[in-house]
Amino acid sequence: MLDTVYVSIRHMNFWFGEYELCDKSCNVEISIYSDANKVNKLGFFEITTQISLAYLYNNELNHEEDYDYKKEIEEFLNDDSQIIYNYIYPRDDEDLIYQVAHFAPLNRNNHKPVYIDMWTKLSGEFDIHEIKNCVKILVKEFFSENVSNVQFLDIPTYDETKNAYDEIIGIFKD
Repeated sequence: MLDTVYVSIRHMNFWFGEYELCDKSCNVEISIYSDANKVNKLGFFEITTQISLAYLYNNELNHEEDYDYKKEIEEFLNDDSQIIYNYIYPRDDEDLIYQVAHFAPLNRNNHKPVYIDMWTKLSGEFDIHEIKNCVKILVKEFFSENVSNVQFLDIPTYDETKNAYDEIIGIFKD
C-alpha cells in the first residue's frame, strides 16, 4: 500500500511558471515513483489542460492529417467530462516493448498503451497544488492506490530556474 509517491517534472517550463517568470504551464510531463531515489518508476504521464488542448486544436494540428485526434479533442472540449485519458498504442512490433507496465486499457490487439495523456478541465493552468491533485487521480486510476502525500523531486532553486529561463530567452533574442 502506497502512502506517498514522488514526482519528477520533465521540463523546466513548469518551474518557469511556478517561479512567476512567465505564465503558468498548461501542459506537463511527469514521472511517478514509489521511492525518493527514483528506483521504482511507477509510470510516465502527460497532463494537459483544456486551454492547451484548445490551442493545439486551433493552431497546431492539421485538419486532414490529424482529423481523428482533432475530433477527440473537440469532443472533450464540448462535453461535460472533467477528465479523460488519451492513449497512444503501439504502432508496430518495435513499439511493443514500450507498453506501460501498470494497469491500462487494452486496444483491439490486446496491447497496452505506450503513452498516456490525462486531459483535464479541473484547472486552466498548473501549479504545485494542481499537479499533486492530478497525480493523486492518476495513482488511483492506474495503480488502485489512494495516496495522501505527493512529493516533488529535483525541484530547482529560483536561481537555477532563472538562469535556465534567461538562457532560453537569450536564444530567441539572438
